[in-house]
Amino acid sequence: MYTKKSIKHTVLAAFLAASVISGGTGCRKHDSVPVRDGRDVLIESLQKKYGETFTFVENAGGGTAMTEHCAIFVRPEKLPDDTVYAVRGVFDGKTENRDNYMAYYLRKDAESYLKAVAEEVYGECRVFYAPDEMMVLPADMGKETDAEKMLQASKCSFSVLLPAGQDMSQKDRKLDELFEKLKGKGIRCYLYVAYFDDSRAYDLAESAADIDKAHILAECSLGMDDDFNITDKKWG
Repeated sequence: MYTKKSIKHTVLAAFLAASVISGGTGCRKHDSVPVRDGRDVLIESLQKKYGETFTFVENAGGGTAMTEHCAIFVRPEKLPDDTVYAVRGVFDGKTENRDNYMAYYLRKDAESYLKAVAEEVYGECRVFYAPDEMMVLPADMGKETDAEKMLQASKCSFSVLLPAGQDMSQKDRKLDELFEKLKGKGIRCYLYVAYFDDSRAYDLAESAADIDKAHILAECSLGMDDDFNITDKKWG
């Protein structure tokens, strides 16, 4: 027959046994730290690195669990029209957070730099630059980086529009010359060159995608790999 005293001793014994099994003294022990969502870690690293707010847009593949790989798209407070790609992954054997923010941040500088290169070959021209949406830059590339260094570490779309009155017989030679200049400067890109037959259409184009094709005399897309081997070269 159980008495109040024996019940008390039984409960105490059970409590102590549970404490021994859990490795504590009756208080709950936290044996592991909760795994943080990779999305939050990436966004925090971006905000710390660039000193501004980033808003999550969507996953970029693979989910956001804190594993060896996490990829997301975010929107910078200071560049609200742009969507930045950020990745946590293994690069050269080291786990790092990388992104392409500087490719957008330096857009105007990059466009000016590329325009100067194109003018050395063609004279008057219009130039458009667009970052590769799915590439990332080295982790040490921040706001102190200049346009040339950023371009050398990335791959962009570089479009050159040429006004009416060009010498069409020189189009191949000049394309080759521009390619060699880019190669000499270590700048890889997807290159597009278009010759216009109408000054108004040339002036009105607001981007490489906003071209009146009816006024194009000739156009060429040229692709290159990381070793500057031409992978595509086609006139249309």
